[in-house]
Amino acid sequence: MQKESLVVKKSTPLGGKVWFSFILFGLVGQLTWAVENSYFSAYIQQTITAESWATSATIIFSAIFAATATILSGALMDRIGKRRPFVCYGYIVWGLLTMAFALFGNESYANDAKTITLIVIAFVAMDSIMSFVGSMANDAAYSAWVTDVTDITNRSFVDTIGSMFPLIAMVTILVGFSSFADNGQWALFFGILGAIPAISGIIGLFIFNDSPALKPSPDNTYLNQIAYGFKWKNIKDNKMIYICFLGMMFSSIGMQLWMPYMISLIIDTLQVDYVISLVTVILASAGISVIAGKIMDKYGKANFYYPVAILGAVGGIIAYLTKFTQGQVAPTTVLLIIGGTFVMASSLMMAGLFNATARDYMPKGRAGCYQGIKMILVIMMPMVLASLIAPIIINSVALAPTAEFILLKPTYANSFLYPHELFLWAGIVTLIVLIPAFFIKKDARNLRKRRLDELTVND
Repeated sequence: MQKESLVVKKSTPLGGKVWFSFILFGLVGQLTWAVENSYFSAYIQQTITAESWATSATIIFSAIFAATATILSGALMDRIGKRRPFVCYGYIVWGLLTMAFALFGNESYANDAKTITLIVIAFVAMDSIMSFVGSMANDAAYSAWVTDVTDITNRSFVDTIGSMFPLIAMVTILVGFSSFADNGQWALFFGILGAIPAISGIIGLFIFNDSPALKPSPDNTYLNQIAYGFKWKNIKDNKMIYICFLGMMFSSIGMQLWMPYMISLIIDTLQVDYVISLVTVILASAGISVIAGKIMDKYGKANFYYPVAILGAVGGIIAYLTKFTQGQVAPTTVLLIIGGTFVMASSLMMAGLFNATARDYMPKGRAGCYQGIKMILVIMMPMVLASLIAPIIINSVALAPTAEFILLKPTYANSFLYPHELFLWAGIVTLIVLIPAFFIKKDARNLRKRRLDELTVND
């Protein structure tokens, strides 16, 4: 067979209602996760304590509860053959729980170790519950639904668009809502951004539908359903799915090394305008990724893994160079924008590549089950590992705040500013992606031929 015969001229259309549901729940889900991933950390760092143990505790427990929810609910929705109720009702509850964080109020807390510890424990407990519900609705149900309604001719584009949602969500928050957080109006911030997913869930009750092809896939017992993706036989039979998830894991570790510290890193360490910098980075990386996603679907994903991984590593190194322009606003901003664009574009394209390929390998009726495996390898492990690695980097090369700075931000008393090396190590870790990418490239042509042949038969 000639190489040209594997080029897809036309992708399978999804239809307006599917696209609307994809964008609404994908974007709103990431809007809510952005609050949890970036602004919960910023709230702790700015009003409770800048000590990294508090941020790490929030991230680790959130990841554990999120993984548990995805495993349990993913297996259940495969078993009963439904995604819709988990998405719609899940988003409603998810929103209400996010709104509940308004109860923590706006003021900074007393600089007393016992009080701070109790407040952090309460915050972590609420965050864990919120993450449990959010992962059930978004990471398990919504993600499995995307697998149900797409195929190999449109998945790279769909997943690349989906990988942009976290960035679009961040821009939306930066432009529309960050002023509340910047001015210390945290209760209003959490209240508004919690109402959005709740309202979206209500809208979903009228417009969101499961794929007509989705059928119940019950095992003998629910426990067997949960254990499906953990059984050695199924791991061997579907090993390429796990390799795809490992690729996403290493890419995610790199991002998690600096993302939880992103806002404080830009504001307090680099001391440049974080809204202008981030909006520019997000728009530039999104544009690059959209174009790349269409090309990937047309010509196949195999030729993109290596360049995309290298792009992320180079971006991390460029962003690290801001260490040598510290105090110079213009060059620091330029380096941050260039390096950040490379890092984020790489992350978006990596998510599109690995996620779409994992969907291509997915056994029918098992998409929900594998969201639990994905959650462990792609979300929980990077969050936990990065939360253990980041404090080591921070404590090794931390920057001491000046006395004047501490007067402005008392939470940094007896603490430190987050170092530029977080960017550098994010870039270095990204290179590990080349290992799973090698095995995926090796099988890419055979996979593409099989899936295209299946579509031809079905047509």
